[in-house]
Formats: sequence, structure tokens, C-alpha cells
Amino acid sequence: MIDSQDIPETQLDEEIGRLSSHTTTPKRSLELFDAARSRCPVAHSEEHGGFHILLEYDVVKRGTSDHKLFSSEPQVLRPILPRNSFAALEMDEPQHKEWRRLFDQAVTPHTVSVLEPLVRADINKRIDGFIERGTADLVEELAEPIPAEAICRLVGIEDELVAEVRNRAAAMFGAQGDPAEFRRRQTEFAEIALAQVHDRKTTPRDDYLTYLSNIEVEGRSLEDDDYVALFTGFLGAGHHTTTSAMSSLIHDVFSDNDISARIAADPKRLIPIAVEESLRLRPPFFGFFRRATADTQLAGIDIPQGSDVYLGWASANRDPAVFADPCEFRLDRGRNRHLTFGSGVHTCPGAALARMELRVALEELLRRLPDLSVEIAEPEYEFSGGDYVHMGRLPVRFTPGVVEGN
Repeated sequence: MIDSQDIPETQLDEEIGRLSSHTTTPKRSLELFDAARSRCPVAHSEEHGGFHILLEYDVVKRGTSDHKLFSSEPQVLRPILPRNSFAALEMDEPQHKEWRRLFDQAVTPHTVSVLEPLVRADINKRIDGFIERGTADLVEELAEPIPAEAICRLVGIEDELVAEVRNRAAAMFGAQGDPAEFRRRQTEFAEIALAQVHDRKTTPRDDYLTYLSNIEVEGRSLEDDDYVALFTGFLGAGHHTTTSAMSSLIHDVFSDNDISARIAADPKRLIPIAVEESLRLRPPFFGFFRRATADTQLAGIDIPQGSDVYLGWASANRDPAVFADPCEFRLDRGRNRHLTFGSGVHTCPGAALARMELRVALEELLRRLPDLSVEIAEPEYEFSGGDYVHMGRLPVRFTPGVVEGN
């Protein structure tokens, strides 16, 4: 990370003024956040019709937590597209509460504990697929499929459909910046999602899809558009974000021999710490948008009613006023108050599931590939579908091992 003073003020103003996930790379965004935060806790970009960028931790947390003053409607990503709102995520109270309970009922401590041995088995099956080679791309061969398999298991989608559901969802989210392409990709995603719901209506099973196919929300039965919004929420919140987080965690741990050795020597204590530290450093979403419902001020900056604000979680997570050595991966950080899962009523409902997947992935990689090393010094992150951040590849090398499964 560059020194914030290395960016001249006129250049900083110019770059911040046209900053968005469609005009700036993730790496440059972090540099600009760091430089701008040290001069002003709230910046402004002219992109997407203009929006305020919240940068300091305390300011971002206030914006994230105050759902009455900062609305999640109409959408949390920019540009605004001609689509239905994502269930719960892009809804205010009391509507939000009605839809949020569907996610809360799906992801409970009990379901996470039930899913853990299944996720562990899926991870080991994936490792078996490449362990004899001594090389792998852990984005393609582990981090990308595992979260999708977990979400599909959660709701009850058959194993043979997981890859197709995953591919269609990825194409839909990746088209977030192109309205016409997004509509086309969403239609393709809707076809396979709705086929599953309609199947449960005629042939009920003991799974969450069957429950969803018969419920009422806001006093009415759900329509096809509602189910698409729900599935979009499940796949968006539980698949792509965890893929990004898992890729980052693997890189952060195995690109430094000292860190991986320390964790291997004390995994029970240090794996959870490593998970939180990687989530802090590399949030899968750099931030979401909100809209002010009344005139207000943040850090002395006027925010008129109707203005868009950007909740800069990636910036807040690297605020030196809260995190010492904020750009470093540290296993001795102690309490980690990162905002990667949000705060307030919109806190990520799948956080416990994501943390379990990340922990189990690291446990099994350390157990089965103890000398794993990353082949790239610095991962290449890119934005996709708005402010979602991911790396395209993660090549690794290790001593070939033996297949454990049948």
C-alpha cells in the first residue's frame, strides 16, 4: 500500500471524483481510500449521478447501522438496474423483517453444524481431485465450487444441478453493470431456479425448497419473481462472496511460510483468527450503497435527503485509528471489529455459514497439503457485478499426496 502522501491533492481529487467499481481497479481503490481517508472522512464521486464515499470506520459504521436514515432502497449496487429488489438486502422495515426471516430460518446454528461434515467431505473430494498432481488452481478447483455446493445443500438443490445453477448465477451477477445483459442472464437463472420451486409444489420433499414453495410473506403467497429474488439472495450472499473470501484466505495464509507454520502449530486457536483477519483485509464486497432519507451530516459534511452514500467497508477495515498496521495480516490483532459482514439489521445472515466453510477449508488444506505454497506474489483482484471483488486464479504447488476417498 502506498503512502497516502504520495498522491498529490489535485490528482486525488480528480481520481476520487470519478471513482467507482466500473472505473477503478480494486488495488487503486484501496490506495485512493487510504489517501482520501487521511484528509477527509467523507469524499465524493461524480460517477452514477454522484455519491458520497464514507471512509472512516466510525462514519461507515454509523451509515451501515442506521437503516432508518440510510435506506437500502431502491438498490445497494450501482448503476441502478431495471430489476426486482434482492430479497431482504434491498428492503427497508417492516418489509425487510418479513423477508429476512426466510434467510434466518435457513441459516441457524443447527443447520451450520449439520452442514459442516458435508462441507468437509465436499472439500476433501475436491482435494482428492488434484492432490496427486502437486499443482492446482484453488480458485477454480476449490474456492469456487465449495460455497455453491454448500448453498445448494442448504436449500435442497440436487447435486447434478449444482454446476449449472452456479454457472448461471455467476453470469447473472457478472452482468450487473449491463442492464440488457443482466436481464438476459437473470432470465436464464430464473428458468432453472423456478423449475426447482415448481417441482417442489407438485412433488414435496423434506427440504427448504419445499418449505419456501408453500409459504406466505407479507400476507400473500409468493410469485415467480419473488422466488427469483430469494434465490438471487441465497446465491449472491452465500456463493460468490465466500468464493472470494476463501481464495483470499488461502493466499494470505500460504503465501507466507511463517504465517502458515504458526497456524499449523496451533490451529484451534489461530485458524479462527486468520479467518477474521483475512475477512478484514480483503472483504468480498468493498461496500454497498444507501440513500439518505432526510437531510443529515456525517463528519461535518452535509448529506442532503435523497443523496446516495457509499458504505466503504474496505476503507473502514483499514482505518489506522481502529486497526494497528491496518494493511498487514496479523495473527496477534486481538478483537477484530471489521465490517465485512455489515452491521445492524442488514448484517449478513450467512456469516456463520461462511465462517464455517473458511475454517474447514483451512483445516483440511493444512492437514493434507502442509507444504502448500502460492505461486503468485500478489493476487490480481478485479471488480465484477458491482463492488464484488475476486481473484481470477490462485495457482499453488505442493508435494503430491494420496487420495483419501473411494
